[in-house]
Amino acid sequence: MRAIRRLLPLGKLEYRVLETAGDPMVRRQVILRYLSADSQAVAVPADSVAITPANYKFRYHDAVEIAGATAYSFLITPRQKREGLIKGELWIDGKTGAVVRQTGYFVKSPSIFVKRISVTRETVLLDGLAVERITHLSIDTRLIGRAELTIQERPFTDSAPDTEE
Repeated sequence: MRAIRRLLPLGKLEYRVLETAGDPMVRRQVILRYLSADSQAVAVPADSVAITPANYKFRYHDAVEIAGATAYSFLITPRQKREGLIKGELWIDGKTGAVVRQTGYFVKSPSIFVKRISVTRETVLLDGLAVERITHLSIDTRLIGRAELTIQERPFTDSAPDTEE
């Protein structure tokens, strides 16, 4: 599925589906559930799941090279077992302080039908600005096995050619 996601006033989400293909069961059981969970996540106060010292313990792990730049890797562990929090690793760009990679698994399952959700989110920086974010979700379910979802996000640009002369 390709769609445009917009955040509307009052924290509401809107999706405009551009194209869809594939198995209808996967669309119903995975994609629609993800979109529903995404809409619910917007309603959760950001500070309750933010990667901050209030929610996580941090432990320096290593310096890593990514795309010719240095990033610093930290192991993150939630202070409490709550929905929306992950246990894993966080990479911080050494030049800008921006998060360039986040990987781990959710410490609490949102449903009895879901065993584990693993997530890897990578942010591509260009001149210190985020130009693309790619999220890989691997969802181990009790009923249908593993489902994998890749979400590619880019800032919206109006790429219509300029018609003025």
